[in-house]
Amino acid sequence: MQNYNYNQYYQNLIPPEFQNLLMPDEQVLAVTQKHPLWFLGWWLNPFNIMIVLFIFGIFVFLYQAYIIKYEILILTNRRIIGSVNPGLFTKDKIDLMFKAVDNIQEDESFLGNLFGWSKLVIESRSASYPLSQVTKESVRYFKERFYEQLRLINQV
Repeated sequence: MQNYNYNQYYQNLIPPEFQNLLMPDEQVLAVTQKHPLWFLGWWLNPFNIMIVLFIFGIFVFLYQAYIIKYEILILTNRRIIGSVNPGLFTKDKIDLMFKAVDNIQEDESFLGNLFGWSKLVIESRSASYPLSQVTKESVRYFKERFYEQLRLINQV
């Protein structure tokens, strides 16, 4: 082994790959390395925090755009079928006969009035099924068709 001229304190700080790069009679004067908590400096930078929040927001938006196609209610002449509050891996299926439905309710909010949407809530004996951000026209049409079909069933 070659003799290197450096302080014994630095011997443990220099990785073996770099110890082999030292030339004979080369003297090590100082060694610097990253602080063990270097990542805190990265996270405390406001620009980096904004980038992380932006990327997180994009993922949330893409997730919502993905599951929105599974959030649907279908009114047939015999029942209501569909899915509300779908998750990434789970989908709550609805299969309600007309007799099981207690009430269909339309909830409006301030933003709903502003943008023209409302919340459709189907209440049954066992649970409540909300479907949010549906156009007001489609909610009213859904309710009208449901009650019209319920009247036809009760007449028979």
